[in-house]
This record gives sequence, structure tokens and C-alpha cells, in this order.
Amino acid sequence: MPIARDAAGVIAQMMAGVRRKYARKKEQKAPAEAEVLKALLATIAGDGLRAVRDRALLGVGMAGAFRRSELAAMQLPELKFIASGVRITILRSKRDQEALGQDVAIPEGRHIRPVSLLREWLAAARLDQVDPATGKPQKGPVFRRLTRSDEVTDDPITDKTVARLVKAAALAAGLDPALYSGHSLRAGFLTQAAADRANMFKMKD
Repeated sequence: MPIARDAAGVIAQMMAGVRRKYARKKEQKAPAEAEVLKALLATIAGDGLRAVRDRALLGVGMAGAFRRSELAAMQLPELKFIASGVRITILRSKRDQEALGQDVAIPEGRHIRPVSLLREWLAAARLDQVDPATGKPQKGPVFRRLTRSDEVTDDPITDKTVARLVKAAALAAGLDPALYSGHSLRAGFLTQAAADRANMFKMKD
């Protein structure tokens, strides 16, 4: 059965890895905690598909403490919107070698609004509608590659898409892009949770 990824559990899983990763100064990447993430989001303006997708990627990435690979592999059938937010099932992750699955519960929040950002992307990309051929909810990746003309494809983004997005947004926000990477979203959750001293993901159906 999938297990909930609450803040305490994520912190327990991540502390050792973060300490190892940040022990070497040359490889240290700054976490995208809430204030930094808001600055990154503010650099992505407009209502075009790419802007809407990228804002959702940043918001969901930090709120769920997702790895780049998890964002790229996220599937539509694994999204469950509920009154208090959204539950996202990760079928396989780096620490889930037995493929038992993991439920990540994301509340809306007051500032970053990750659930709204996700809904906006799904609506803009028309991924929130039923499949006309089957009459059932659509399948396939949540975050998809876009063409140069911002048309949605059936292909998922790659983990490199996330890394490039974080660095580009950091540069646009006047931050040093060398200090930020795709891992900054996941590390940002740890930093913010520790600062808030709260379980960010206690939710009720």
C-alpha cells in the first residue's frame, strides 16, 4: 500500500542525503525555500502554455519535495484532487526500490498555491478533460514537452527540463544560477519545513 509522505518522514529520509550532498562546497546548491521560490515564480509571467507549465513545475516541485525524475515521470491517473488539495501517487522513486508506491499529499497553501498552479496547467493543456475515444480521464504524463510554438506533445519532460528551468528562473530573479539546480526544489522543502516547524502535508479527504 502507498504511504503518505509527511514532512517528518521526508525530513528523516532527506537529512542524511542532504548532508552528504552539501558536505562538498563545490557541489553545494542553494535550496529554493518559500521566499526564493516566490521570486522564481515571479519571473515567469504570462498566460502562455510554457509559462503556465513552468509555474506549476516549480510550485508542485517544492510543495511535494519531488525529485526531478519524479516530476518527469508523474502520470495523470496518479493525481487525485480532494477538498484540501491533491494527492499524487509516485509509483517508483529512488528510495522505493520495491516499487510499493508513495502518496504525496499537497495542500493549497496561502502563498505559492501549488494546487491552483497545477490545475491551471492541466486546464490550459486540456489534460483535465476526458479522452473522447474512451470517455475516461486522460492518461499519460502530467508535465509534457512543448514544441517551439508552445503546442503540447504526448511526451514527458525530462529531468534536465526541471534543472534548466530552476537555473533560468534564478538568473532572471537576479540570483546566482550556479547555486541553484533541480534539487533546489526538494532541498527547499526541507529548509522550509524545518523553519516552519510544522507538518506541511497533514490533509483530510
